[in-house]
Amino acid sequence: MGPFDDALEVAERLRLAYGQTGDVTLLRGAVTAAGRARDRYPRSDPHHASALSALCMLHRLSWEREHDPAQLDLSLACGRQAVDASPPGDPELARHMSSLATSLQEAFDHCGRTEDVDEAIALYRGCLDVLPTGHPEYAGTESNLANALLRRARRHPDPTTLDEAVRYARSALDRTPLDDPMHPVRLVNLGGALAGLAQSGQVRHLAEAQRRYEQALRELPSTHPARAAVGNSVRQVQALRRLLGL
Repeated sequence: MGPFDDALEVAERLRLAYGQTGDVTLLRGAVTAAGRARDRYPRSDPHHASALSALCMLHRLSWEREHDPAQLDLSLACGRQAVDASPPGDPELARHMSSLATSLQEAFDHCGRTEDVDEAIALYRGCLDVLPTGHPEYAGTESNLANALLRRARRHPDPTTLDEAVRYARSALDRTPLDDPMHPVRLVNLGGALAGLAQSGQVRHLAEAQRRYEQALRELPSTHPARAAVGNSVRQVQALRRLLGL
């Protein structure tokens, strides 16, 4: 293992430790390590793109912590550079595209620019084109695409977009084993897409939205931070069904 590999490995270890502790010094150390790898690897080496992709994620974490727009701008810049720097056949390209798409969704939430969520949607579609259907990240990418489509439809209501969000959310759930820790999350995602479709006037989807949310509550651990929000979604759907006599 060479020193460049070490720098990327150090960045990843520090990122994981930051996720467990919230210690900002670990996050800053991860940024430094990833930056060192970026500067040392030649652009032709796939590890150069991996280092840029790591910086995209780390600056996004800094944005989430500090709400400094400069960090979000850095995340987007590094993400775009990572995608551009990926050599032909790079097996990590889909991961780099997905990381950039996540930052673009953050930018959409912050600034409301439709072009940001549209770019995120295009990137997730590109990921699905690159990944084989049996890839372990395929279902997660479908779920991410569904969420991006739902985000767009909430800002710009469109039944066609909502239909597509439901289709990808359902496919992601179908590809996720029952014992996978992401299974309840995928249930919530499908419930949200169905609820969005119901709110557009297709109220027949309310019953399934409620069932998916309720199943997610049964599967989520008792300490899961999403339980309260999911329970609130169940109550909202129940109230709407009562109001409509469904």
